[in-house]
Amino acid sequence: MTQTRSNAEFRYYEIPAGEYILPLLGQGWEISYGVDMPDGLLHFHNYLEIGYCYHGRGELIISGRKYRYGDQMFTVIPANILHTTNSDPGNICKWEFLFIDINNFIRHEMQNFGFDVHEVVRIVNQRGTLKTQKGHPHMARLIQCILEECRDKKAHYREILKGYLCALVFEIIRLKEEHEQLQYRNVAYNHYLEAVFRYVEEHYAEELQIRDLAAVCQLSESHFRRVFYESTNMSPLNYLNMVRVEKACEIVSKEDVQMENAGYRVGFKTASSFFRNFKVFMGMSPYQWKKNATTGNVSDRLHISAKKGWQASEWTEKYKDIWARLHQDDADEKIMPDELTGGGDKDYE
Repeated sequence: MTQTRSNAEFRYYEIPAGEYILPLLGQGWEISYGVDMPDGLLHFHNYLEIGYCYHGRGELIISGRKYRYGDQMFTVIPANILHTTNSDPGNICKWEFLFIDINNFIRHEMQNFGFDVHEVVRIVNQRGTLKTQKGHPHMARLIQCILEECRDKKAHYREILKGYLCALVFEIIRLKEEHEQLQYRNVAYNHYLEAVFRYVEEHYAEELQIRDLAAVCQLSESHFRRVFYESTNMSPLNYLNMVRVEKACEIVSKEDVQMENAGYRVGFKTASSFFRNFKVFMGMSPYQWKKNATTGNVSDRLHISAKKGWQASEWTEKYKDIWARLHQDDADEKIMPDELTGGGDKDYE
């Protein structure tokens, strides 16, 4: 069977001798991107590309992943990374670009900084990214200053550009460090929450306090509450009560017991607390639910919410299905920057 090969275009730029930057500025870059290009055609460059979007909307593909771009956003794309920009239909987008010989700049201009220049080159060329001015104002302003110096070419602009490029290198290194910290934090949060899920599954019928759940994670109670809510969009107490309600439904569906007794058995101290929580999560009273109960997964009617994007590797299938069902319509959603989604700083590779 013959495999279909995707086409890609190599775009070669020449930077004048003695310079480190080739700017592409002006009205020539206020266009509808991708209109005359074959669908899906990617390209790559021989230099690091910085792109700044002043206005417009469209889609970016960087290293095989799709992102939405908009006003006041910028890209940092190292050499030899496949990417492309496509404006939304009928949308005129204004971009300006800088092609930077970043490797030679680091090797020749930063060799006396006291660090391994080869390692710095490796870090700077590691990943492509899309960021917003709101999320990274210092880096956005730095790019704007470089564009202005390239445009105006006032006295000593070459020396000033070297200073800006040094700062840009360190800003890119910061992006990598932020990315690694985010990955570490997500792994840590997953570990904490998986431990709590397992503990609640085993001890839901006991007299649990939030401090007991925090102790499972070896976190302070306030820190645990914040971590749990940031990751699940619900409080630890609501999660515990949700599990108890589900367990009560299982008891009622299998046994001929009074509702109050089912509530006591799963950990609720009073009948009123059980009835109140039952209605919150099931949307009806326990008696209405029992009257209308049908076979199948009890959790199909749970009225819960969870933050999109959180995943745990060892959920029980029951809870995994709940969250998967809630977000099945979002499975193909394109990745958006943090300011457009309300989430944390995402992995914009």
